[in-house]
Amino acid sequence: MSTVNSQITDFVECGRIPLKNYKFNSPTLDKHHSVTIPKVHPHGLMMAAANDETNTGDSEQSVLFRMNQTGNIYYATTTPQLNEETKKLFDSVTVLFTAFTKALRDNGFTLFDYEAWTNLIGKSNYFVEVQKFQKNLEIKSGTMSIDTQIVEQLLPGLTGSSLGIAKNILSALSGEFASSSADEETKIGHILFICEELFGAPSVTVRLFFASKKSHKETISNPCYKATHTSFEQLQESNTFLFVSPDTIAEFAAKFDPEKVPEDFNNLIKHLSDLIKPKSA
Repeated sequence: MSTVNSQITDFVECGRIPLKNYKFNSPTLDKHHSVTIPKVHPHGLMMAAANDETNTGDSEQSVLFRMNQTGNIYYATTTPQLNEETKKLFDSVTVLFTAFTKALRDNGFTLFDYEAWTNLIGKSNYFVEVQKFQKNLEIKSGTMSIDTQIVEQLLPGLTGSSLGIAKNILSALSGEFASSSADEETKIGHILFICEELFGAPSVTVRLFFASKKSHKETISNPCYKATHTSFEQLQESNTFLFVSPDTIAEFAAKFDPEKVPEDFNNLIKHLSDLIKPKSA
């Protein structure tokens, strides 16, 4: 369990893109994202980026990305140092996901069990569904591998180690699809907590990506997601939820220590376990 915890809490830098090129997943933050992109003065003063000639010394604001080692928690922030409110919310996500992981494994499920995730999200009262997400991924023929094309379209801006983490997830999903226990219609899922911050205002959306062996047949027919000789489209579907952090989880996040599991944390795991039937049942 300690190894799993360290992978959940260990984040790597993912890169950055200009704020004007980033679309927020959170409906709330996207609504407040001004068309006029702010710039940040070298001394930290935010200024409008219009055609003000006095702003020549300003640097354009970027969105910074981070991802944890399991590829389930993704940060997109406009400031390197998070304020206390934002840190509290994002830390509560880490605690909750750790509890989810323990509850799933204690009941014989993997992190790819779509039905189990549906039960946890739907019954825990921590989430509000905000939209159905569908995106046609354009897979082009050429030298670039299929997995790279998928990652770059779903999570633009990933670089270095984080790109490798995302590719490992796709490889694991391919293994799940290839499993003899998965028929053509069985849905495989991947959950992603997207923690976003816009100039101090935080929000967390959760995407439960899902697909079946049938829908991903053309993709997984290419071994190890190597480059393809034909172009095709891949429909990616997910349910998108807004995470509503209970005060108890947020407060608990500050004292969470994976090596010294408090009774409150065990109670949280038991509550989540009660929401899903053990796989052996």
